[in-house]
Amino acid sequence: MLNLLIKSRRHLFLWLMATVLLLFWGCSTQNNSFVNRTYHTVNAKYNGYFNAREAYKEALNQLNENHTDNYEEVLDIFRYGNEQDRTAVSGNMEVAYEKASLVIRRHSMNIRGVEHNKWIDESFFLIGRSQFFRQEYNLAILTFEYIIREYDTDRSYDSKAWIAKAYHEMGRFEQALQMLETLERRYQNDLLNGESTALFRMTYADYYRRQGNYQRAARQLEMAVSHLASREERARLTFINAQLYEHSGDYAAAQQTYARVLDMRGAGYRMRFQARIGMAMAYDPDVGGGGRIREELFDLLDEDRFAGFRDQIYYALAQLSLREGNEEEAVELFRQSAEISEENPVQKGLAHLRLGEIFFERGDYLEASESYSEAVSNLPSGYPDFDRISQRQELLSALSGYELIIQREDSLQYLAGLPDAEQIAVVDGIINEILEQDRLEEETERERRREMQEAGQRARQTGMQQQDGGGYFYNSSAMSRGRDEFFGRYGDRPLEDYWRISNMQMMASFDMEEDWDDMDNGDPGAVEDIYDKDAYLANIPNTEAQMLASKRRMMQAFYQKAIMFKDHLRDRESAIESFEKLIRRLPGSEREMHAYYYLYNLYQDIGDYNRAEQVKNDLVTTYPDSELARMLSDPEYGEQIRQRQSAADRLYRESYDAFFSGRHEVVRRNYQALDSLEASKELKARFTYLHALSIQKTDGDGYREELERVVAEFEDTPVHEPARLLLASLDSPERTAASGSAEVPERERRGEAPVDSPYTFDPEQIHFFVVVLNTDQEDPASLNDALAEFNNQTREEDGLSVSNVYFEDGKQLITVTNFPGKESSLAYLEELHGTEVISESRTGEMESFVISVDNYPVLYQDKELEAYRTFFRYYYVQE
Repeated sequence: MLNLLIKSRRHLFLWLMATVLLLFWGCSTQNNSFVNRTYHTVNAKYNGYFNAREAYKEALNQLNENHTDNYEEVLDIFRYGNEQDRTAVSGNMEVAYEKASLVIRRHSMNIRGVEHNKWIDESFFLIGRSQFFRQEYNLAILTFEYIIREYDTDRSYDSKAWIAKAYHEMGRFEQALQMLETLERRYQNDLLNGESTALFRMTYADYYRRQGNYQRAARQLEMAVSHLASREERARLTFINAQLYEHSGDYAAAQQTYARVLDMRGAGYRMRFQARIGMAMAYDPDVGGGGRIREELFDLLDEDRFAGFRDQIYYALAQLSLREGNEEEAVELFRQSAEISEENPVQKGLAHLRLGEIFFERGDYLEASESYSEAVSNLPSGYPDFDRISQRQELLSALSGYELIIQREDSLQYLAGLPDAEQIAVVDGIINEILEQDRLEEETERERRREMQEAGQRARQTGMQQQDGGGYFYNSSAMSRGRDEFFGRYGDRPLEDYWRISNMQMMASFDMEEDWDDMDNGDPGAVEDIYDKDAYLANIPNTEAQMLASKRRMMQAFYQKAIMFKDHLRDRESAIESFEKLIRRLPGSEREMHAYYYLYNLYQDIGDYNRAEQVKNDLVTTYPDSELARMLSDPEYGEQIRQRQSAADRLYRESYDAFFSGRHEVVRRNYQALDSLEASKELKARFTYLHALSIQKTDGDGYREELERVVAEFEDTPVHEPARLLLASLDSPERTAASGSAEVPERERRGEAPVDSPYTFDPEQIHFFVVVLNTDQEDPASLNDALAEFNNQTREEDGLSVSNVYFEDGKQLITVTNFPGKESSLAYLEELHGTEVISESRTGEMESFVISVDNYPVLYQDKELEAYRTFFRYYYVQE
């Protein structure tokens, strides 16, 4: 027994020693034996690499789950989320990186330049991808390039695709294309397996998608789909492929590809729904099948699970009708889409945008204006072509404003011709209509709430259709109240250009004592009580002065409307119509001569030479001594006028450059020479304003007089408001006190500006607070009101005033005046910043600063914001 025990212990000892020696020998990474390779391969795969891959997969799944597909746009080929999403998974990616790095340190068997552990290149590949998702793109590229150099495996090809993806994220598309073209050559040589081919083609498609080349992107994605193993992924990429065909304009291919999605088992119900929507959006009459598509979409309207998508269904039906040439039906369907779209502002905005485009093409600019306004208010600022859409909306809004002025003044002028009793009767009828409408709306609202409680979702939708949003003075339904009352009392009169009382409520929105300029500053005469008879009657132009003012507003509206048609909308026919109406409705007005002249040119442009000759004769007969008559009668005289105008323009440009280089004697000399040349009113205004500033920069004698001339003689020019502000500042108590103060201390002046600046620093001067407002993104009137409210609440005793002036295309200067010096203006700026009026989140909409009274006109003339920013940072911003 003892011998047996001793023998057993000896065997155990020998077995343990052999195991230790085997483990010791197996841990070596420089011995290429079967035992070593097995040890390091098994430990690399099932220990470190397994844990690294699981952390990576968990992060990738999180990105996929958090990714939201926006079906309004082409879906992302790779569901990698945005920067914020990638930051959220950086922890897991860090774990993957560390564990994969540990695998390489412990188990790499790189012996004489040859790697004998097949999991090492996989670990490097995992490291590169983790760096990509941690947004360390340069490091990721270095890692992938190392794999390409060191490993002749499939991962070297995959690394090229990932390098291209990293270049995509960095915006370096030329380098991405070079890498993809290299992979294309490898593919042509049959060196890529199915998985690598799918990755390569998807990356190539993503490259073209980012470039906006949807046709080529579709072809690349088509080649990727067949190499994917996941049924869900194949369905998703097929859907994206259909979107790419649609956006490229290949509607036949798009319709066929959407149809394929419907037959794919990997497509969920949401994707199938969107595929049906897509088939309608990409409908091609040459392919056919419109009846079947329409029937399927109407079936979807009846399914409860698609109740939240009915706005999209109506939109798709509208697009289908539009492609079939049924525009009227499309308009009604777009309206239904917009009406029921409450939870999806983008969809609502798209429906209104399509309506606006239709009405614009028809020349129905009032309807187009309403639709574009709704589109801009609902679409995000990042929507494609948003700036163009916003600009058109501004044009149409101004145009509709002129149209409403014409309607309002026409109605008011007609009422002025009625006896007092009939005026009162019409107003009473309108107020009664408003009261009756209010009563009906209250009943409708009560009924709607009752139906909502009884019938749930169905009644909620019914209630939305019943509710027309009335009860407000400027509501479209309120604008039409009283029409039946008037025509029932006076008949449907054929008044040609007269709209009369159909828009009666507008008469209460304008004070007849106000002049034309006030129409751009809101509605100063708007009544607070829409049930007040006297408020309506007060705006009827019953006196001669009121009638003249009303006709002048109408004249200006006709003229500006015609100019807008001519210069901005390029609608010659509508411009001709407006000029003709101006001449016919308001003969002898101050705009009549110019209307004749523009009509002559417009008729020439459209080739109606007979009518052009008639208009020319009318102008020459009515205004025989005018420059325009002489220009049309004598071509040589017209050429002389044009040469003199050109000389005046050159003289102003020379003076402008001289002013900013300090050669004020040139400005004065050229200003005196202006009288011998032909200059427009605006050019004369600019020249006079520049001359005033030049005087102020030298001896100052005559500065006030020149500003007064600009204010008095050039009211409707861009320099009028800056001149008015400067003139007002001359008489302010702060200016008077500053003029008698001691010289500015040397420590305050801080010497010359750091650049060759046209601005001068004087902290004791009157200062203005200025906002440079981007009118494409913010309404100037809203900011004006917000600043005025802020001043009333915080600085009522300072007597601050707010005004705005055109600066350049898309920008206005909103100015708060006056502050006695630099410190008080800066205190106001600091107090205002961080409030809801001006916050850091709105830096793209506006820029604010303070500026002295002498520097303000320089900025307005020069319009070089960057130069003033440099000056402002040097003298005003605390270090």
